[in-house]
Amino acid sequence: MAEPFYFICYSRRDGEDIVLTLADQLAAGPPSISVWLDRRNLQPGIDWDEQIVGALRGCAGVLYVMTKDSVSPNSECKREWTRGLKYNKPIIPLMFHKEAEVPFRLEPRQYVDFTHGFDAGLARLREHVRWRATPEGVLHTLKERLEDAHRELVRSEEADKARIEEEIAELERQINEQQRRIGRP
Repeated sequence: MAEPFYFICYSRRDGEDIVLTLADQLAAGPPSISVWLDRRNLQPGIDWDEQIVGALRGCAGVLYVMTKDSVSPNSECKREWTRGLKYNKPIIPLMFHKEAEVPFRLEPRQYVDFTHGFDAGLARLREHVRWRATPEGVLHTLKERLEDAHRELVRSEEADKARIEEEIAELERQINEQQRRIGRP
């Protein structure tokens, strides 16, 4: 089984240096956190859109690096994090520029604040990723995915409703199983 990894979503215009440092620091540990970064993981000669979609499907979550450009309406980042939502992945916003406004659909999510220092933000991110792997964190992630699926159902076309309803039923089953595992009603 492949090691869980986090997809890093960012703007090359104003976030490339940030994410290279972030990826290196996360990989260095402790604990080591595996990431997928287009700059390092895209394979030559293979359609990059397909590689990105595959990484989004397979990731444990999306680390969304919020900078002035990455939150702009025309940023490619929106396509990535909305695809992550479609795949019911946890989106973890990382605030790097104070001027970056959290996108509307992500506003309910608390961001990890890097604006008061990289090391403090990195420590908080590590703590959060560690928590996501705990039984309580897994339960929270399942519930978060269920909420996202319900939101998607309301917005979906008629042709997609059956698939989303199946996802909702499966998530509810997984939540019940996880709650039994950890002894929660």
